[in-house]
Amino acid sequence: MKKSPSILRAIMVLCMITFSLASCVKQDYDQPDTANVDPNLTVTHSIRDIRNMATIVPKAVTTDIIIAGIITADDESGAFYKEMIIQDSTGALSVQLDVSNYNSSYPIGRRVFIKCKGLYIGDDGEGNIELGSNSSGTIGRIPGGAVQEYIYPGKWGLQLPLSIVGLDYLVAHPTDFTQKLVQFPSVEFSTADAGIAFGGDPLSSSDNSRILKDCAGNTLSVYTSAYANFASTKTPFRNGSLTGILKLYRGAGELLVRSIGDVKMNNLRCDGSTGIPQYIPLDSIRLLDPGTATATLPSDKFIRVIVTNDYNKVITNAKNMYCQDQTAGIQIRFTGNQSFPLGTELEINVSGLSLSNYLGVLQISNVPLSSATVVTPATFSIAPRITTIADINTNYTAWEGELVQLNNVTLSGNATYSGSNTITDGNGATIVLYTATGATFSGDALPASASK
Repeated sequence: MKKSPSILRAIMVLCMITFSLASCVKQDYDQPDTANVDPNLTVTHSIRDIRNMATIVPKAVTTDIIIAGIITADDESGAFYKEMIIQDSTGALSVQLDVSNYNSSYPIGRRVFIKCKGLYIGDDGEGNIELGSNSSGTIGRIPGGAVQEYIYPGKWGLQLPLSIVGLDYLVAHPTDFTQKLVQFPSVEFSTADAGIAFGGDPLSSSDNSRILKDCAGNTLSVYTSAYANFASTKTPFRNGSLTGILKLYRGAGELLVRSIGDVKMNNLRCDGSTGIPQYIPLDSIRLLDPGTATATLPSDKFIRVIVTNDYNKVITNAKNMYCQDQTAGIQIRFTGNQSFPLGTELEINVSGLSLSNYLGVLQISNVPLSSATVVTPATFSIAPRITTIADINTNYTAWEGELVQLNNVTLSGNATYSGSNTITDGNGATIVLYTATGATFSGDALPASASK
């Protein structure tokens, strides 16, 4: 499925509001409407008819075919880039056009008539049908200067063709709703995906999918472009209705939200809760240590922590991170490689996540990267606990995962940091210092002496 392009959009000089969109591109797109009427064109084919013509290799339309449909998605919010979705009573398709901010001429709710001869129709490989130009064997955008030759505006302010459907039915029959405007009346975002940005975590614009669910456990992916003007808006915790365009992706349905107005979720969740998490300190989580078993953390909980290991030093697996709040420290095991800088404050939704011990280290497991939100500016910081080896050995269970500092110690064992070495203090107390062989400094020579 075609995603929003990862290009740097140039800042465009705004045209005066008395100019049309076409004034910006030297085309007369926005002719003043003297009457809310359709053009004098006769529709020859339905959208279903032209959808049935599509193949993976774009096919030229060589006959005088005219279709018409109501615009159900435009580019106003940035969720759809140079793409227009139109729908009639028989189906829907995507129109690719190389015009930015076309919504001033072709807004949602306006009927458009398209002369298809000279354009190309194609299947994007997922079952989504696109109408546009031919671009090296794929459907490209209709050049801005040629749009008026093919697309004719009609009546505006029309009622949208909306399908209200249960998530269970749509999951089982996604092709019935391909590219159509659909609404789910009673859904909520999964615990892990509630309360995080629609358009991706702050460090990766490629993470744009959120999981939607109903009370029976049926799920659907919700995709939001990182360029949408609501991309940083957090998904709601509560239950309610969600509207969007249904596309096919990897054999399943995927919902594209058009604007934040599509989101109306104000009801209690399926379990009767608000879903709004409350802060839980790390020392309270450590009290839930399940030993050799696995525990499930309470629902509606989040932690506020400072990252205490530098991922660039590679002292742990790339999915692991040590962090700490004012009460304790702990290891986080993400589902993907993390790259949160040392000292970053994170708010992490841990509702319903797993707590387990791995090789004796207590960790919160299988944490989606999207569950972590960077807090800027940070509201607190962590300084290392200045202590002794004896105190570490006595308080190991409580202090595990914390940042500590030892002064006036010596290192012995290997020639380099790699592997296990011994730290010895002035009282003769010892503790093992372990450095992963993959750490960036593992090959550095041990110092002859160390002050801390």
